[in-house]
Amino acid sequence: MRRADRCRRGLLAALLMAAIAPAAFAAPAATAATRGFAVAPVRAGEQLACRVTTAGLPDERQLQSMRSGLVAALELELALVDEGDRVAAARSVTFRLAFDLWEEVFSVADDGGERRFRSLAELQAHLARLPALPLLPLSALHDGARYRLRAALVVRPVARDERERVGDLIAGQAPGAPGRQDRQEASVSLGRLIRFFYQGGRDERDGQETASGWFRAGEVPHEAH
Repeated sequence: MRRADRCRRGLLAALLMAAIAPAAFAAPAATAATRGFAVAPVRAGEQLACRVTTAGLPDERQLQSMRSGLVAALELELALVDEGDRVAAARSVTFRLAFDLWEEVFSVADDGGERRFRSLAELQAHLARLPALPLLPLSALHDGARYRLRAALVVRPVARDERERVGDLIAGQAPGAPGRQDRQEASVSLGRLIRFFYQGGRDERDGQETASGWFRAGEVPHEAH
């Protein structure tokens, strides 16, 4: 490896360390489960939708990450189950949380597009009551049958694809370029670094789970506007 490459990689790694190291010494933040994570059914037109509410998001680790220029994420899994515990419908949504260091605005992006917020308070309000997430047509529910919604939430200080992007930078390769041994080593090192500082040694799949009460199709309230 050329000396210039080693220097560039070392500099980028040092900058990343400086950006995320404070999180290692911060007091553990309360999880969304302990501060309010709930799901409820709502009627959005002719669709059964999920109303998800949270509290304490983005958490301190995510803010550290976002303000250092990295992208955080919320991974949400939704499922509709019947009384036999059979899954009638399911959906996965990933919300990417970022902070534009130049314009100083926050953003949340998902498959439906991107929303931008001028202040942290606006971002927190948006995450506290996420837009209703359609799951399936109400006509698909059986008359008289009871259902409930289940939801699982994983809070990631660094989005999974963001790790690969930063790993490419440390390895000195353009995003999407064919892998080399030095890039693989850099990506592995980056993953260990992030897990050490942000995950505290825990399994990164750990998340919070919640469920709604039982309901029938005719009991689903209309979405409030």
